[in-house]
Amino acid sequence: MSFFGNVDFQKLTYTERVIYNYLRDNVEKIPHLHIRAIALEAHVGTSSVMRLVHKMGYDSYTDFKAYVKEKTALEEVKPASSSLISPDIFSKEIEQQLAALTGKILESDNVIFTGIGSSGLICDYAARRLAGVGINTFSFSDVTYPLAAKLRNTTNTLVIALSISGETNEIIEVLNNLRPNKDIYIASITPKRSSTIAQLSDVVLSYRITERRINTHYDLTSQLPSVYLAERLTDLVYESAD
Repeated sequence: MSFFGNVDFQKLTYTERVIYNYLRDNVEKIPHLHIRAIALEAHVGTSSVMRLVHKMGYDSYTDFKAYVKEKTALEEVKPASSSLISPDIFSKEIEQQLAALTGKILESDNVIFTGIGSSGLICDYAARRLAGVGINTFSFSDVTYPLAAKLRNTTNTLVIALSISGETNEIIEVLNNLRPNKDIYIASITPKRSSTIAQLSDVVLSYRITERRINTHYDLTSQLPSVYLAERLTDLVYESAD
């Protein structure tokens, strides 16, 4: 916590450094301790504690304690660093959809992620995570590969397509070729529920996101929602397998 202001640690006396280190290591105690208690626990005098408080830029120990209490309260309600996206961008049914898709993953013999560009990279990541918890899965981005022919004599295959636009021509072609096979269940992760890819899917995990493009073709749209959904699916699969 940065409650030490602009104090130069090198210019502190030995005693002040002792107090400084005590405060740093016991931040959570400060709002509940009187200055005498700090002096006693740090084995110093109260006047030494006050000198450090003044050097840190506070007029009194009461001001210092109030500031620490306020900062501690703010940090307690601050979202964890892993919570980089708001749950509000997903539909209210997202957890039920994830639970249902988890069941599909567990009962499928093959799980295939497909996407191109940055979505293809997320496919690689998602497939690797699921493989790590025992799922037979791989990422497919070579849209020229005859995937439909390869899966013709297989059963219980789940294909998960990722696309920001929902209109990626190469992925649409792949899904169109797979759609006639009734043994293939198609899920998609896309913000566009009315897109062609969504319409070709049995289930759509959608979210709200602002698209960012440079010179029409360079897509800078955040993939954090897709990463979150991929990681959430892996967690649910792992928990269900226990």
